[in-house]
Amino acid sequence: MKKAIVLLYIVVVAVMAAATIVERYQGTDYVSEHYYGAWWFSALWALLAAAGIFWFLKQRVRRLSVVLLHLSLVVILLGALLTHLTAVRGVVPLRKGIPTNEYLTRDMYLHQLPFTICLEDFEMQFYEGSDMPSDYISHVRIDGEPVTISMNNIASKNGIRLYQMDFDPDLEGSILSMNSDPWGTPVTYVGYALLFVTLVWMLADPKGGFRYELSQLRNHRTALTVFAVAILVCFIFLMNHFLGKYSPENHPLPVLNSRLLPIHIATIMMAYTLLFFIFLSSLVGIIKSKFRQTTLHLSQLLLFPAIAFLCYGIFIGAIWANVSWGTYWSWDPKETWALITLMVYAVPAHRSIRMNRHVYMTLAFLTILITYFGVNFFLGGMHSYA
Repeated sequence: MKKAIVLLYIVVVAVMAAATIVERYQGTDYVSEHYYGAWWFSALWALLAAAGIFWFLKQRVRRLSVVLLHLSLVVILLGALLTHLTAVRGVVPLRKGIPTNEYLTRDMYLHQLPFTICLEDFEMQFYEGSDMPSDYISHVRIDGEPVTISMNNIASKNGIRLYQMDFDPDLEGSILSMNSDPWGTPVTYVGYALLFVTLVWMLADPKGGFRYELSQLRNHRTALTVFAVAILVCFIFLMNHFLGKYSPENHPLPVLNSRLLPIHIATIMMAYTLLFFIFLSSLVGIIKSKFRQTTLHLSQLLLFPAIAFLCYGIFIGAIWANVSWGTYWSWDPKETWALITLMVYAVPAHRSIRMNRHVYMTLAFLTILITYFGVNFFLGGMHSYA
């Protein structure tokens, strides 16, 4: 069973990686239909989850923090399945003064909305002293009630959420996206909340891997202090770089005008910083055999908070996407490679898995390079600016 889980895990990661490359040449619609939206892709995840649950029960794991951590992942997968099976999405094209009660699905079919919506006015707001848009705003009436919809400001009616998506070039029309996901989103958010709590618990658990590795390094406090200072300096540098990069003066995308932006960047940058120092530590362990044991414990120590911050960054980004675009996960190449990176680094967090951890975590850093440089300069997607 253990070998089957490992094989399924590798296949899932490989399929996701392959899909991002196929998307580069065949387009987003193609991979959405033939990969991410295909029955066999959902079946792969279901098989992996079922095999993992079976193995978990067989091993009779009783430590509550570990049980709840893995349970949160199952809940998130369940929420994703419910979204896949039950969510309804479409677009609502609007022209000023013309009411409609229809939306258009991806396959170009018209369906009825449970309300009537009419665009009264559309406006663009600009950053002060410039001609760069800061927001797109639709002033509409839903069943006669005035409602304002803009980037990061949604409207909700009868279980349907409406998001600012696009607009007509003459500024006389607006295009809204609509989403109804009454089952998948709540279940997924429960999974997120449980994951957030258990990740903190994982770091505080006296019997957990983080506390164990910390106990192994008690005689190297000077080295830990130097490492902590180096990590902090690197993190501050990255934060300063990226917050400057995404300032209105440098990158004024309206969707980036959100309070979640600095939180998302901070968690991801901290994760990347820790993973970079894991890479350096592992590399030293390979080159200098006398430091091998110390660097092994140091790499394992940093791995747990790195995974926690990476999870936080991914799921804060998912919540932000749900607020802005109406879907918490769109299988964009950057999202997909962030998930691949998380899955790759989750492997050495399991102490029962035998491997050369120095070599593994040195090679694992390639996923970080692909997530940032590979996506930005080759794979593209919505996040290619990031």
